[in-house]
Amino acid sequence: SEHPSGPGTHPHPQGGDGTMKRLMVWEPALAANDKHTLISSVAESLAQQGVVSFGEQDALVEALVAREDLGNTLIATNTAIPHATCPAVTAGAFVYVKLAEPLLDWSEGAAVDRFVFTVVPEQPSADDGEAVKRFFTSLADDAVLNVFSTGSQESVTQIFQ
Repeated sequence: SEHPSGPGTHPHPQGGDGTMKRLMVWEPALAANDKHTLISSVAESLAQQGVVSFGEQDALVEALVAREDLGNTLIATNTAIPHATCPAVTAGAFVYVKLAEPLLDWSEGAAVDRFVFTVVPEQPSADDGEAVKRFFTSLADDAVLNVFSTGSQESVTQIFQ
């Protein structure tokens, strides 16, 4: 079933007016065997959700790859937080991905199977800015970080949604 998109149509208890979407993909059937495939499939998914302008997901892929090229975004041995600001992004979003098999090419010497993608427009709303700030601040809490990097689907859902 189709849901209307746009500000306020996805209310979120902790997220102000709810403009910052939160999507979770747990062990998708689609095998992402490498970094580029995973980034591309997340960008494609965000385009389908209306978070990225139609046909412009390649711009988001480039922005995420460029950020990763600056230095790895690992926050635990198996968990990365890829993030990007991109003109193709029309609304901020967090995407939590747990892969069935870890990627060995994300960061040298690491087997990474969990990712929290953060994408925001070039001019994020005040609510999106606050949501991003709250999220990154929460990662400083070892208990929160531990759930993101080792928690069950249920426990991750509780703190992510």
